[in-house]
Amino acid sequence: PRETGRNTSTMVVPPYAEVGCRIETTDGARAVVRYVGPVEAQDGIWIGVEWDDPTRGKHDGSHGGKRYFECAASSEDGATPGSFVRPHKIRPSVTFREAIATKYLDGKLPVASGSTGGDGGDDEENDEGMFVKSSNGQKIEIQLCLKKEDPNAVLGTLDRVYLPDAAIHTAGEPGDAASCGLPAANVGILDLAGNLMRDWDAVAAFGPEFPALRVLDITGVRAAWPSIPPPGPSPFPNLSILVMNRSGASWREATAILGACPSLRELSLADCGISRLGEGDGDDIGDLAALAGLEALNLERNDVEEWSEVEKLALLPSLERLHLGGNRLRRVRYPRMHVAKPRGPVPFERLRALLLADNAIDDWDSVDALNDFPSIAEVRLTGNPVTESAATRHEIVARVARLSQLNGSLIADQERKDAEIRYLRRVLGLVKSAEGAAAAGGEAEGAAARAPQRGTEAVQAMHPRLKALVDSYGELSTHAAKGPGTGKMGEDMLELTLVCVAASAGERAPQKKKVPMTITVGKLKLLCEKLFKVKVDAQQLYYKEPFMGMPELLEPDDYDISYLGVKDGSSILVEEKA
Repeated sequence: PRETGRNTSTMVVPPYAEVGCRIETTDGARAVVRYVGPVEAQDGIWIGVEWDDPTRGKHDGSHGGKRYFECAASSEDGATPGSFVRPHKIRPSVTFREAIATKYLDGKLPVASGSTGGDGGDDEENDEGMFVKSSNGQKIEIQLCLKKEDPNAVLGTLDRVYLPDAAIHTAGEPGDAASCGLPAANVGILDLAGNLMRDWDAVAAFGPEFPALRVLDITGVRAAWPSIPPPGPSPFPNLSILVMNRSGASWREATAILGACPSLRELSLADCGISRLGEGDGDDIGDLAALAGLEALNLERNDVEEWSEVEKLALLPSLERLHLGGNRLRRVRYPRMHVAKPRGPVPFERLRALLLADNAIDDWDSVDALNDFPSIAEVRLTGNPVTESAATRHEIVARVARLSQLNGSLIADQERKDAEIRYLRRVLGLVKSAEGAAAAGGEAEGAAARAPQRGTEAVQAMHPRLKALVDSYGELSTHAAKGPGTGKMGEDMLELTLVCVAASAGERAPQKKKVPMTITVGKLKLLCEKLFKVKVDAQQLYYKEPFMGMPELLEPDDYDISYLGVKDGSSILVEEKA
């Protein structure tokens, strides 16, 4: 609709709203300016924009049958991220110097007023402090939240500057940022998250202003990033940490920027929509020399689905931490290149932390693969289907020998020993079952699903650490593998107190029963059904020790209760599912 009440024909477009600039409208929406000029059948000057949020747009740059601009978002996909807005709808952007003045120099210190006689005003100040008078005449001491020093003096002591979402679009003319009152040679941390720099050149302009910069945060800065390394000397020779979350940068663009940051050790690219690391299906991930010093890489909440993409990082010589949480990975595998070339580089040789929470990993082969990473010490797997069972932590600890931290929690030596013994007992039970099934001409349940071998070989293939654990706990494994009747009477039995708390069962006295230590949760439920008349599919079993604060759920049904921590003398609570 045609606007009235404003002279739009003479409206001047500010420099921060020129074509290619990043802008923010008065209602807080972000966009890139794609066109400045007239629109047919409309008065005055209009700004054609491509919104960061494409659902906000009304067209793809065409209006009234005429194309005014192109959008980066493909119109072939039906995207309509374009709109026209008036210049006065754009919030003014500022230079770095102006943002510093707004935050640090324009704040007014609270100054008390009044006479020294005490009766001429409501406030007074003396050598002991500052006071105000309450409505009943009492003096209340107040303390200033800001120091009384000259704000310029305070500004001159800062070695880190935080200016997120300050509408900064430029560092200004050369020397402007360095001369705004900050000790430019001492500033080591600069937070420019959520600002409006238009391209890498606008970001790089801060480098010469602050030559000692070590940390730069440009989260949410959706600039036009370079696809090849920028020419010329590095603007950030000392930068070691670069945060580019929600920047929209592709992997190719990020690695191009790395070429301009020779000292970089940590790179964060969370929430950037990255699905591929490099071009094609090979191992090309960009300039390896630029990536050689990278120690930590954050790719959380991207769209990486294939583990083959992650394997492209295998030969980064310094990589120690890899954050991959919130992607769509379905499996983990250790690269086979080292097997084919044993004298060649070792894949992921220095990787200590692999953080995989909230992916789609659902197989134990992926957990076993972690044991092949030569330096792995920390893993996160929460939020994956494979961790749905309450017994998962014990099993992961037992399957991955070098772990010292799992899901953010340290693994104590005693926890590791208990987990490995429980796991070993369960696997040896499977070996016995497989041997018995083989003797009867059958096959252990689930064994053929994950390995082509049969019987004992299949179980060993499914549990690669079995031999190592037998070597470590030989006496325990011999005891666990004994068949019924080969030792003293009852040596493989547990005495349990079964307590029914199911509402449908009414009042029932606890029952003491001796059961084999290898009895599964499912078989124990059958026993409880006979004793308390609560259907198996309605039961939830919990075990409790005197030292435990809360009972622990026993699951899954095919696990031995001894593997899940049940000991001789434990109490088992029989509850109904909600």
